[in-house]
Amino acid sequence: MSQLSWRSFEHRLPKLAERTIRRYVETSPHYRGKAPAHLHQHMAHTVREFGRMFSRAAREGNEPREDELELFRQRGRERGAEGLPVGEFVHAYLLVAEEMWAEVDDLSGGSPPDGAAAVLLKCTHRVMNAAVQAHQKEFQTADHEQREAARALVRRLAAGESIPEPADVRLAPAYGVLALRFAVDPADSVGDAVGRHLAGQRKVRLLLQHLRRELSGDVLAALDPDGGLLLLPSGSDNAEAVLDEARLAVPRAHQTTGVEITGAFAHAAELSEIPAAVAEAERLLRLNSVPDTVAVLADHLFEYQLNHDSAATPQLRALAARLDGEPDLTTTLRTYFETDFNRRETARKLHVHPNTVDNRLSRIANLTGADPRTAKGLLLLGASLGLTG
Repeated sequence: MSQLSWRSFEHRLPKLAERTIRRYVETSPHYRGKAPAHLHQHMAHTVREFGRMFSRAAREGNEPREDELELFRQRGRERGAEGLPVGEFVHAYLLVAEEMWAEVDDLSGGSPPDGAAAVLLKCTHRVMNAAVQAHQKEFQTADHEQREAARALVRRLAAGESIPEPADVRLAPAYGVLALRFAVDPADSVGDAVGRHLAGQRKVRLLLQHLRRELSGDVLAALDPDGGLLLLPSGSDNAEAVLDEARLAVPRAHQTTGVEITGAFAHAAELSEIPAAVAEAERLLRLNSVPDTVAVLADHLFEYQLNHDSAATPQLRALAARLDGEPDLTTTLRTYFETDFNRRETARKLHVHPNTVDNRLSRIANLTGADPRTAKGLLLLGASLGLTG
């Protein structure tokens, strides 16, 4: 291609930019075929500068200069700050490269000069590398700020602080509070402090991504690698529907991510009730030892009531502690409660003789001072087991 032909190429860049923009908006779900004014202004300028850089590099037989890449870094920072997905960003640059090569092919009559394709590939590589790195850095910063703002909002709502309506979040009239506990992942303890931090952040991001996919509305999240809180938007009268959704989301997120999740739920019929609902959900979560389930108050009335500390709490805990060295006795006692104090059914479940159950109940009475064959003893021992889970 002659020097004049490269000048012709540059002369065609404005029309090339318009064609690229049309192709982009036709294929992008974010614009639905209509290019806003700012897209014409910024994208057209970017396309023209990309074309001029390619033309110069092809004429001189060298690579893009560092100073020529700064515009593309700036465009990357701008799109990243706006939240444009990196896939969309890459797609736009590839369209530019396709249109430029089509222009070269047309101007050369189907016989592009030797080396032109290699120069275009090198330019595209350098431009996209610079732009995408800048985009990702800005996008991650914006994403981090957004997540931290959401965490701060959850904390303030949980603390009952009076807050103005956030500019970027429309608060629901009511919320379901979902308290979560995540099991330890092997990656949580691998590598140095930085590696563990990154593993923890990946874990949180992955879990939140899948939980949000299963839950409706603008969920507010304050999660750490070991768990945290989700506020699920609700009305004042649809607590059951929100709970049903949470009960489905927790095991599905576990199945998808491989991270074991345990949950607890309470409902705040209005924003002012969120602190009480958070306290209820967090206390229920401590009582819930069954992964893939979401505990609610109705299922744990006895244990929940017992878990309000009083002067009697230490002594009730001490009853169960006296059986710590006797796992057979503890298992027998729990099974005895589970079978509604049926000694034969207890023996059957434990695969022992009923007389063995009687002997173990006597030993429990001797060790604890509370006889499980009496009403008072049953109440004391039940309260003790309720406190120790």
